[in-house]
Amino acid sequence: MKTLFKSGVKVGLALTLGVAGAYAQDFCSNAQHSGQKVTITSNQTGKIGDIGYELWDENGHGGSATFYSDGSMDCTITGAKDYLCRAGLSLGSTQTYKELGGDMIAEFKLVKSGASNVGYSYIGIYGWMEQVAGAPSNLVEYYVIDNTLANDMPGSWIGNERKGTITVDGGTYTVYRNTRTGPAIKTSGNVTFYQYFSVRDRPRDCGTINISEHMRQWEKMGMTMGKLYEAKVLGEAGNVNGQVNGGHMDFPHAKVYVSKSGATSSASNPTSSSSGTSAKSSSSKGGSTVSGKIDACKDKMGHEGKETRTQGQNNSSVTGNVGSSPYHYEIWYQGGNNSMTFYDNGTYKASWNGTNDFLARVGFKYDEKSTYSDVGPIDAYFNWSKQGNAGGYNYIGIYGWTVDPLVEYYIVDDWFSEPGPNLLGSKKGEFTVDGATYEVYQNMRYNAPSIKGDQTFPQFFSKRKGARSCGHIDITAHFKKWEELGMKMGKMYEAKVLVEAGGGSGSFDVSYFKMTDKKHPLEVAVEESSSSETPKSSSSKEEKKSSSSNGNNPTSSTTALYAQTLAVQGMSGTFQVLDMQGRYLGSVEMQAGSNMKDVLFAKFHKPGVYMVKQGNYLNTVRVNR
Repeated sequence: MKTLFKSGVKVGLALTLGVAGAYAQDFCSNAQHSGQKVTITSNQTGKIGDIGYELWDENGHGGSATFYSDGSMDCTITGAKDYLCRAGLSLGSTQTYKELGGDMIAEFKLVKSGASNVGYSYIGIYGWMEQVAGAPSNLVEYYVIDNTLANDMPGSWIGNERKGTITVDGGTYTVYRNTRTGPAIKTSGNVTFYQYFSVRDRPRDCGTINISEHMRQWEKMGMTMGKLYEAKVLGEAGNVNGQVNGGHMDFPHAKVYVSKSGATSSASNPTSSSSGTSAKSSSSKGGSTVSGKIDACKDKMGHEGKETRTQGQNNSSVTGNVGSSPYHYEIWYQGGNNSMTFYDNGTYKASWNGTNDFLARVGFKYDEKSTYSDVGPIDAYFNWSKQGNAGGYNYIGIYGWTVDPLVEYYIVDDWFSEPGPNLLGSKKGEFTVDGATYEVYQNMRYNAPSIKGDQTFPQFFSKRKGARSCGHIDITAHFKKWEELGMKMGKMYEAKVLVEAGGGSGSFDVSYFKMTDKKHPLEVAVEESSSSETPKSSSSKEEKKSSSSNGNNPTSSTTALYAQTLAVQGMSGTFQVLDMQGRYLGSVEMQAGSNMKDVLFAKFHKPGVYMVKQGNYLNTVRVNR
C-alpha cells in the first residue's frame, strides 16, 4: 500500500501549542500559510521550527511539498505510485499517548483539487507506534481518515478485521485492523505489522480531531497501543496498478499539539468526545417521560462495543444477552442463508437470503410474571436502514409476546412492501401517538409456531400510516389503546426492535438503538436552574463516578452528580463543552476574566444552553445571541 521513510532520525517532542481556544474554529474560514517555509521535491524528512515533516513518494520524483513553520503544508502530486505528505509531532517513540500529559489534538483545513487514477487516498491523521505488545514486529501504523482524494471514503477493503464504530468529535468512524507486510519505519526491506484505521462516515474539509480519544476507543476494542513515533496531519494517495496524476492537497491550517489541561483524561475515564462516554448515557438508557430529550434521527450512535455474529439455527430460536447491556437478542428463521450481528450498545445488523420466514430482534426480555403496567412505561428510540427485498410479507418496528393469554404483537413503523388487511386481519380502529396515526388490527393464527410451541393465538398490529426509519415509539401507549379496543394483553415475555422478512434477499441495519422501561429509565440530562444556571444532575455515568468519589462533593446520592456552582468568570484553562444531553461538542480555552458566553458564541456560533466542565466542576451557560 505504501512505503515509508527508512530514517531513524529522532527529532524529539514538538509541541505546536498554538491557540486552541475561543476562536479555534476560525481556521475553517480564515486559514492561510504563515511563517518560514521549505519546499521539498524529493523524499525527505526534516524539521522546520517545531514541526516535523516528511515528503515521500514511491517513485522518488512524483511530487513536491511546501512545509511552513506554523504547521501548515501544501502538497502536490505530479505522478506517484504512492505519495505521502505530512507534518506535525515527531515524538521519538519514548511515550505512550497516556504519558504525554494531555490529549493529542489536531486541527486541519483542507483545500483539494482533482486527481486522476486514484486507487486509494487517506487524508487525516497518520503515525507509527513502536513497542506494541502482541503486534507483528511490535509495530503499528495508524490512521484517522477524515477525507480522501478518491471518489469515496475507504470501505471494508481497508482492513481484514472490522472492529466496530465509534463517535468522536461529532462524527461516526468505522474502526478496522489490518495485517500488512511491507516497508516500515527504522527497517530495511519488508516486515509484517498491524495497521489501525478510523474511517469517518462522511468526509469533511475542516475540523478538530482528538487523536488520543481514537486511541482510547481502539484500546477498548482490544487494539494495543505502544510508544508513539509520530502524530501528523497527512495527505496520501496511491494506486497499486499505476500512478496517481495531478492531485493537490493544500492545508492552509494544520496543527498537532498536546492539550495541557485538566480537561483531558486517561483511558480509564475517557473524554466525552466519544460515544464510549457521553453517548453511553444517551444511548443505553431512556424513558418516555423525557423522550423529547433524544432525537434518534439526528443523534449519532453507530455500532459500538464487541461485535457478535450468529447464523442462528433453522426452525429454532437462538437467543441470549447482548454483552453486559440490559438487552436481549433473538434470531429465528425457516430456511435460507441468514445471519444477525449485534453490538454491546444494542445496535444490530441482519441479512437474509432464500428464507421462508426470518426474524431478528433486540430489546427487553421479561420474566412472564409482570404486565406492561408493572414494567413500563416502555419506549424505543431507533434509526435504521434497509436494502433489498423481503418477500410477500415483512414488518419492521416493535415486536413481542405476552403469555396468559398468549399474544404475538407488532407495532409496524416501516416495511419493504406495505402490509395490508390480508396480512393484518380485522381492523379494530385508529389512534394517534408519537405524532402519527396508526391503524389497529387483530388476526388469528392457528396451530402456528410460537414461544410455547405450535399454538393458536391472536396477533395484534398497530400499523403506522406512512413508513419512517427513525424516531421514538411509545410502546405502552399502543398497549393501552389495544386494551381499550378489547384486545387483552397478558404477562410480558419481551418487547424488541424487529425486522421480519417472509422471503427475498435483503439486509437491515439498526445504527441507533435505545429502549427504556421502569427498571432501565433514561438518565435525565442536566437541566438549567432558572436562578443560578447550576445543573441539577449529570447525564454521564463516568461523571457520576468521579463526583461520588470526590470528598468535596455532596454524597447524599451515590448515583447522581451534584454539580457545584462554578464561578466561570474567575477560572481559566480548557473547558469541555457538552450539550444538554451530555454529548461532547468540543473544548474552549478560557482566559481569566473572560466572558464564557462570548467564548462559547465565538466557538460554536449559535445561541443555546451549554454545559461547561473542567475536572469535577460542571455548570450551564446560556448564550442568548
